[in-house]
Amino acid sequence: MIAELETQIIAALQALCDRFGWLGVAGLMAFENATSITPSEIILGLAGWLLLAAKDAGVTMVFVGALYAALGSTAGASVTYWLARLGGRPVADRAARWFRVDPCHITRAEAQVRRWGPGVVLFGRLVPGV
Repeated sequence: MIAELETQIIAALQALCDRFGWLGVAGLMAFENATSITPSEIILGLAGWLLLAAKDAGVTMVFVGALYAALGSTAGASVTYWLARLGGRPVADRAARWFRVDPCHITRAEAQVRRWGPGVVLFGRLVPGV
C-alpha cells in the first residue's frame, strides 16, 4: 500500500513537472507554504531530481530552480500572512475546524508568541513539523 502511494505521488509530481516545469514547482511551494500539508523537503527533492537529473540540466539550473521555489514559497507565505492579518482569530478558528485542529492549540500558540515574540515563529518555520 505504501509503495502504491509512493508511485502515485511520484507519477503526479512527474506529470506536474513535465507539464509546468519550474512554474509547477513554484505553485507547489506556494501551496505548501499556504497550507503546510506537504513538506517542502519532499517537493524540492523530487522536483530537483525530476527537473535536473532526469533532463540532464546543468548546475546553473539549480539557481533557476531555487528562484522559482523562493518565489512560490514567498507567495504562499504571503497569502497565509494576509489572511491571518486581515481576518484575525475568526479566520484561524474557521481554518482550525476545516483541518480538525483543537482551538486550545491555537490559544497555546498565541501565548507562546506573546511570551517569546518573533523568535518562536522563526523556530517554527525552520523546524519541519512544528
